[in-house]
Amino acid sequence: MTDYNLSIVVFSCDAYCDLWDGFFDVLDYYWQDRTFQCYLVNNEKTYDRDGVYVINAGNDNWSTRARIAANLIQSKYILTFLDDYYVSEQIINDKIKEVLHYIENEKISYYQLDITDKEDYGKWSNLKLNYIYDIPKSRLYWVDTSIAIWEKDFFLELIGEGDYSAWEFELARNVETKTPEKYADKICVFDSRLLISMTPMVIQGKYFPKAIKIMKKKGHTFDLSKRKVMSYNEVYKHELKRHFSKLTFGREFAKIIGRFIGYKFMSDDYEKKVIK
Repeated sequence: MTDYNLSIVVFSCDAYCDLWDGFFDVLDYYWQDRTFQCYLVNNEKTYDRDGVYVINAGNDNWSTRARIAANLIQSKYILTFLDDYYVSEQIINDKIKEVLHYIENEKISYYQLDITDKEDYGKWSNLKLNYIYDIPKSRLYWVDTSIAIWEKDFFLELIGEGDYSAWEFELARNVETKTPEKYADKICVFDSRLLISMTPMVIQGKYFPKAIKIMKKKGHTFDLSKRKVMSYNEVYKHELKRHFSKLTFGREFAKIIGRFIGYKFMSDDYEKKVIK
């Protein structure tokens, strides 16, 4: 029996079609009893798999494709995934249904289910339950493209009418931390139980070696012939850049050093640009 008030939405593009089998193989393995309709949002390719509906959303950027998909999906809430993050632990369907019930009762707009970019949650206020934290809207990246359940109308409101990438979406929300009162009436929370655990399989278009090892230990192997694996130097640069982004103090100084040795940061000069 399908629960119609929530849909699972996997955002992708045709260039990442080699990841689809792996993504859905582990999703089926770790969430066998799911009762929510599943959608794959891509450009134009077909994909024949039981239980997966394909939305061909054209060749525009992520925001336009996401807008098209969200407007086509009938459920009030959407659980969003990116195709390059693979599920890596068991998902309990009844727990997700409990979360949805809580969201409906408390009129929550955004409910993050994995810990990406929310490692500092212990400093935030609890909302009724001791594992649910109120995400401060004054915080950088108060919402992002991590695994989360969105009220679909709120998702569409934040996307707006522009045509831009998923990373620009996050950076635009970053800009809005300057005026947190804009969404003061929206309840955005983080669930510290980590009901959905993910492993980032692809970074900067290449397989992440550590992720391959993690999934192999769990008994999962994938066809790696259609995509390159990151080199040692690429992994090192990525980890160093990630460390810079997590710094609380001295971040700008660290970024200056990073730029000097050749790193690029997407947020450079972005605060002057607001996506409408």
